[in-house]
Amino acid sequence: MAKLLLVLAALGHALVPTAVTRHPTKLHSTKQDNVVETAGRAGLMSAATVAAAAVNQAVSMTTLDAPDVGRSYVALRDDKDGATDAETGLPLSYDKDRIQQYWLKQGSALQQRWGEFLRLSVPFLLKTATLLVQGGVDALQENDAELARDARVICEQLGPTFIKLAQTLSVRPDVLPPSALAELAVLQDSVVPFETDVAIDIIEKELGGPLGTFFASISEEPVAAASLAQVYKAELDDGRSVAVKVQRPQILEQVSKDLYVLRRAAEVYQRLIDRFAPQQKTNYVDLLNEWAVGFYTELDFRSEIDNLNSIRDVLVEGAHEDASTTVQGVYVPYALEELCTARVAVTEWIDGVKLSTCEPHEIKRLTPVAQEAFLVQLLEAGIFHADPHPGNLFRKDDGQLAILDFGLVARVRSEDQDTMINAIVHLANKDFPSLVDDFIDLEILPRDTSRGTVVP
Repeated sequence: MAKLLLVLAALGHALVPTAVTRHPTKLHSTKQDNVVETAGRAGLMSAATVAAAAVNQAVSMTTLDAPDVGRSYVALRDDKDGATDAETGLPLSYDKDRIQQYWLKQGSALQQRWGEFLRLSVPFLLKTATLLVQGGVDALQENDAELARDARVICEQLGPTFIKLAQTLSVRPDVLPPSALAELAVLQDSVVPFETDVAIDIIEKELGGPLGTFFASISEEPVAAASLAQVYKAELDDGRSVAVKVQRPQILEQVSKDLYVLRRAAEVYQRLIDRFAPQQKTNYVDLLNEWAVGFYTELDFRSEIDNLNSIRDVLVEGAHEDASTTVQGVYVPYALEELCTARVAVTEWIDGVKLSTCEPHEIKRLTPVAQEAFLVQLLEAGIFHADPHPGNLFRKDDGQLAILDFGLVARVRSEDQDTMINAIVHLANKDFPSLVDDFIDLEILPRDTSRGTVVP
């Protein structure tokens, strides 16, 4: 029954075009509702229930599978040794087959987590469906602040994986309305840290010795806490200040389990879209798969350090295929690789402030610097920082732009780089038919795109 409710709630979204809004809609019926309107809504809900039952039957036959990926843009570590997490036995680098083998041995753990997801999410989805059926998109817009707040609370209750997903969506104005972006942005800086004693235990276990062997001092509390890890400021024996990033305990097992749940949720939504809105060409399962692989990859700090070194070579050292790619005014911190493991990363400490908190004239000064840095990464180096949210862009005390946190980095094939450059030229020349061809080659648009509906 719970799965049927989930499908029914999502179905309300798919049926939006059939709903008509004549008056502002709130979360409850009013005395002014007439009998005809009430009967109409009841009829629509009855029809939706029948349709949802048919879809639910198909969805119920879908097993909980780990996200799969074919060609991924995520910069994956070449993990030929197949390294395994010592505590859980899970692979450190994303490997669908090995992850599924692990969970096959864990009994009903996946189904229990799916049930917990439904328990927390179904009331929200039913509220959303009620608004859609009663008042369509207008009703959602009238209540978007409350809905966004409910979604944030649910993500906090579900834990780090869902908080990370919300953080990702909080910088996507192309996906969510402003009120939702503002509400989810709260999660960027409000993650509760775990105990420092636990963090020290992890550091000592990962590095293989007492804390004092590696650091002269370390802050008593984390200077920043995120969904996957938290950061401490430490000092080395030679006086250098460093940032020590420590992964949350048991996070690898939790994330790998949640990715199954999110894939199934994506399949539920995809089946509804395919049946009731076939004109919508977005493949939500593929999007989830790509995000899942990138997210899992972020849990291996060895991959993050590899990424940092690669982009530092491009932007700071200017060493990319014998070409000078140095960007003046941009800085990438160095890593102390001898102190880095899969769960602990130690990098140069950066003194500065978030770019987003700077005065407008400072942001204006550094914006073209940032643009050049990311264009060089994308179009020249073919490897770029894929998570430039406000917490990862700093204005250093010396005025430079510092780019931080290289857990999520993407690679672009040389042929795609050429197509991107062609697209920029075609856009500048207002050659829209050729631009559509470029977007099809980049798989932004499907092969069967009707050019007449796209080309102005």
